Amino acid sequence: MLARVRSVVLEGMIARPVLVEVDVSNGLPAFDLVGLPATAVREARERVRTAIRNSGFSFPLHRITVNLAPAHVRKEGTVLDIPIALGVLSATGQVNLQRYISDYFVGELALDGSARPVEGILAMVYGLSKNHMNEDKTIQIWVPEANIGEASRITQLKSQAVKNLQEVIHSLQHPHEEKGRIINITKKSTHNDSRVESAYDLSQIKGQSIAKRALEITAAGGHNLLMTGPPGTGKTMLARCLPTILPPMSYQESLETTMIYSVTGGLLDDSTWITERPFRTPHHHSTMTALIGGGRTPRPGEISLAHHGVLFMDEWPEFTRELLDALRQPLEDGEVTISRQGGTYTFPSKFILVAAMNPCPCGYLGAEDDQECNCTPYAIERYKHRISGPLWDRMDIQVKVTRPKYESLRQKEGPEESSAQMRERVMIARERQLERLLPYEKKNKVFCNAHLDAELLEKTCILEKEAEQLLEMAYKQFHLSGRGLHRLIKVARTIADLRGAETISSIDLAEAIQYRL
Repeated sequence: MLARVRSVVLEGMIARPVLVEVDVSNGLPAFDLVGLPATAVREARERVRTAIRNSGFSFPLHRITVNLAPAHVRKEGTVLDIPIALGVLSATGQVNLQRYISDYFVGELALDGSARPVEGILAMVYGLSKNHMNEDKTIQIWVPEANIGEASRITQLKSQAVKNLQEVIHSLQHPHEEKGRIINITKKSTHNDSRVESAYDLSQIKGQSIAKRALEITAAGGHNLLMTGPPGTGKTMLARCLPTILPPMSYQESLETTMIYSVTGGLLDDSTWITERPFRTPHHHSTMTALIGGGRTPRPGEISLAHHGVLFMDEWPEFTRELLDALRQPLEDGEVTISRQGGTYTFPSKFILVAAMNPCPCGYLGAEDDQECNCTPYAIERYKHRISGPLWDRMDIQVKVTRPKYESLRQKEGPEESSAQMRERVMIARERQLERLLPYEKKNKVFCNAHLDAELLEKTCILEKEAEQLLEMAYKQFHLSGRGLHRLIKVARTIADLRGAETISSIDLAEAIQYRL
């Protein structure tokens, strides 16, 4: 007898519907899986066999063939345990799935028949909702109980919690009984704008007015920031304060970021929705796979985990040249593409890059105090050349962080400006950008100045006559590249937004120029 059960697997971040076909026929007892299953999927045979028996059902002593269609898609993970078990029980007449041919089933089975959580549920449910968005019929997906909070974030599908195999069979055989674990929540309840209080605040940093101004522009426009200065001047502290002045995440930003963490297994606890912007700090000894993503089965790396947040790279020149150059494409495209023999995987990686470095190996080149640099000119040049020219060109704002004076550290006259105060100005500037970009939203999906393409740059960044003359002079005198010129205009546009101006003045442009020298 033949049975069919719908399920879904992930290929990178993309949900691929899978049809589990189970045939039970006469012959020597065997349990074969075909359809390009990975090792974890092939091991489902023993889990399913034992779970069925320990759940009080009979496992057939016949020839069982399970086909996972489409056969050209590689199936990874343990999400197919429950649909395979249901297919076996349906093919042997122990359960009738005729009423549920359009439902999807996912989940791992323990040996006692209980359902265990799996990774990537949110991405699966979101992908299925897109596939069925034009259908009138409501689609239902059955997921492990531990994943129900994550699955129910997508309101276009009904989410049914599964505690164990016995409960699934009981629900299928008694469809008119109340399904107490079907959960639907509204989009409004999925997103909470309240901010978690951070341990870091700009009011804790004394002085550093120039660096704080650069931080404000970075947050307002989503620009990349490079801080150079001696050790102990507060570069790391400034970077950690950046998330505290960024605007709250929108629903779509939270959804995209949460899906990435879902795929990596970062949501297998009580937290099923990310509302705080990520702040990732990879070590300079990180591997290419850890930073960019990859592996035998490609998974998101640090640059994807920082999506819609901040990627802070301390001791920037200590990263290998290969790692740093790998950032160039994600910084331009907002996504990273990883190619393997089995296919091509794309992960989102739209982040603010904040880098910190010393001016030389010893860290005291150009120090304003009596500390002298003991590095040779060759060592200094070699240290700076660890960063390639194209990567320097992608850093919109480059600021020097100097050692603060004693008076500013010990001042007691009035408090420093807090993160909350600066965030208010940042949010007003972001609102101006959203209002200006609203007519182009459907086509371009751009929400801040840093992501403007050449077309939007021409339409939204209007320079006054004096500013245009200054721009031409800067382009010729400082030998800017075309990319550098565009990034300069974007920073000037953000500075104009912070002061509430519709056009870019020469003052705005002059400030932007000083951040690239």
